[in-house]
Amino acid sequence: MVTVIPYLSFRGNCEEALNTYIEAFGGEIYYISRWSEKTFEVTPEQIGKVMHVEFALGNTRMAAGDVFEGENTNTSIKLMIHMDSQEEALHTISVLANGGTIISPLQPHPEPDDAGCGSITKDRFGYTWIITCPNPDKQLKKTNKKLERILKQSQRYLLTPGAPSPVHIWYT
Repeated sequence: MVTVIPYLSFRGNCEEALNTYIEAFGGEIYYISRWSEKTFEVTPEQIGKVMHVEFALGNTRMAAGDVFEGENTNTSIKLMIHMDSQEEALHTISVLANGGTIISPLQPHPEPDDAGCGSITKDRFGYTWIITCPNPDKQLKKTNKKLERILKQSQRYLLTPGAPSPVHIWYT
């Protein structure tokens, strides 16, 4: 089985970014190594910074590290995260927008609607996050339609002559 693990690069602020992301999404750090004087050809600015870290954001395993000198950080990737509720989505957007920019506020998806909402936020580390969640208005309509269907089926069943009683009482 192949596992794809996104790897994020930072310019000396990897640990700060991780703490922000864990606050926004929940998660944990599995492993972290730091640059030290013993690292081959290390510069003074690298000492103590994150060489490599493996972590989870929600259920997604990820990795990251600080890069230096001629190495570039490529933040053109977009990361899409689905949240379970509008409240969680708004909290996450708020944390990511601190020092960053909300490109598109949380709003219902356009037609053809998939019953969701979305927002785009660029964090202060340069990464763009697409945050999605269920649209509470659409979810309520879906629930109401399901309940109406169940009620109609129950009424048909109860009004059918000779149908067994839907209520069973068991005595022990």
